[in-house]
Amino acid sequence: MSFGALPAFHSGAITEDAIRAFLTRTHAESARAPIIGPNQYGAFPGSWFSGLLQGEALLIVPDTMVLLKDIGRACTRAGRTTLITAANSGALRLVCAQHVLDEVLRHSEERAAFYKVPHEVYLARWSDEYLPLIRTVRDDELSLRLLAPSEVVRVKALGASRDVPSVILSLVLGAFYVTLDRAARYAVYAEDADNEDLLNWLRVLMDGSNASEMGKMLFVVLAVPSLAASGLFHGIRSLAKKHPWVLAAIAGGIGLLAFRTAPETYRKIGNGLLFALSLLADLYRPYSEALDRFRKMAPEIPTWWELSQTNERGSVLARACLHTLARSPRSFISAQELAGALPTLGVGKDAQLVRETLRSHCCFAQPYRGRWQVGHPVRIPSRMV
Repeated sequence: MSFGALPAFHSGAITEDAIRAFLTRTHAESARAPIIGPNQYGAFPGSWFSGLLQGEALLIVPDTMVLLKDIGRACTRAGRTTLITAANSGALRLVCAQHVLDEVLRHSEERAAFYKVPHEVYLARWSDEYLPLIRTVRDDELSLRLLAPSEVVRVKALGASRDVPSVILSLVLGAFYVTLDRAARYAVYAEDADNEDLLNWLRVLMDGSNASEMGKMLFVVLAVPSLAASGLFHGIRSLAKKHPWVLAAIAGGIGLLAFRTAPETYRKIGNGLLFALSLLADLYRPYSEALDRFRKMAPEIPTWWELSQTNERGSVLARACLHTLARSPRSFISAQELAGALPTLGVGKDAQLVRETLRSHCCFAQPYRGRWQVGHPVRIPSRMV
């Protein structure tokens, strides 16, 4: 994000056109940014901006056909798509079941022919821009035991469909499931399977991306005066401890300055405060609306209390760890930190139980000793190197 490219404003308000122009410019800059994948230890970068206002990362679970089409569009337009631009900027977090990656590779040659691009170009897009950003979870780790009985009924209706692991992953994470398959969509969303927003998933992705960028903008507007005030406060407190007499002199000087200040100056200060409040309001409204639209696309999941009444205790805790850790803005945290972040579950959730859960499920990775994340980085197949 270019902090020097904040939208123009007038009369204490930011216009919708100015915000739209800012987002267009910011997304264009993000589309040219280097791809930032996991480091040498397999640790994915966090998205600390997402924790400042929205409190959690935004999750996407795409299916095979969506990824195949997205790669094809990227090849034909010679530029990144919304999906990858948003994931690379940290606006969205991509999580995939392993079968999706296998199927993309298996169908890559026919899809490259469909889009009339060389197969090696199609594979290069996939390996260079998509795979580094994807957190993968093994299919055999996505058990029906993690689901509520009502969810199990819908998933079993899919029969032997290859989409079953992705459907379970979306439900367990409470993530936006991006799919073109109606049966799989119904298994996740039930009566909302034909919801227009679910079918127009690119618009939903843009909402998530826009919310993230406007959140960064709000942070800048809030942080600059806040940091200045905090620095001034700590400076004065430190000075008061070392030289109390200097503080008295400063207070006297401020009092004299206030006495000599003209009423017109106070009116200007008041107008400035009103302007700042108007600025924040104009920024927060579109940010909040875009974020709400994206969050509405998450599937409805049972409450933790409901799950504790129907499911085995270890499965409830495992699902809660997946759901909470996948959203952590810091990406990887300790078992102690995760235990403190878990909601009220109706089952035990102390740090030792959480640690045992993390160690016993392969869907959790430990890039650093004692630090855990959801999903593993993708190992690029040798035929693609």
